[in-house]
Amino acid sequence: MATVKAIAITHNTAVDTGRHDLLTLVLSASLPLAVFVLANGVAELNGTLPLFFSPFGLPGWVGAALYIGSLPLFGIARWMIAREGHAGRVAARWIVALMAGAIVFPFIVAPLDSLMLSIASMALVIVGLAALARVAQISVKAALVMAPGLSWLGLSALVGLSFIAGWSPPFGLTNANNSL
Repeated sequence: MATVKAIAITHNTAVDTGRHDLLTLVLSASLPLAVFVLANGVAELNGTLPLFFSPFGLPGWVGAALYIGSLPLFGIARWMIAREGHAGRVAARWIVALMAGAIVFPFIVAPLDSLMLSIASMALVIVGLAALARVAQISVKAALVMAPGLSWLGLSALVGLSFIAGWSPPFGLTNANNSL
């Protein structure tokens, strides 16, 4: 007589997002940068270059470094909360949406006029604030890790919005008349 015995085998892989070790921390921090580099390569093949915000007379590379430097922070915050149950996984999805928007944003700004650029940057900031609110409910430390990158996005959106406000009615007519 034959007997059958079921044996459960667990598979641990290097890209298991449920793991919480040094390897997944490094992957979580570097994967957004790798996706940005890949998007940059595809965009360059199509003749598009990313545009970055650099205020207060700072060189353009400083703005780009601060913007791109926020991506690993978002990845680390995702790593910090991904293992915290269902709420952590939901908040991690919000961070992934923020990272996707932050990666795509510099490549779509070139053809936008100032109003659409301001709307797009404010939408990205709203997604970031929603992600931050969800993350803060789970881990204040993860929210603090996200804060510098989100503050840079918020500053660029605020400055862009102030430019729009300065050139819209009722000030738009005054500014247009002064340029003659």
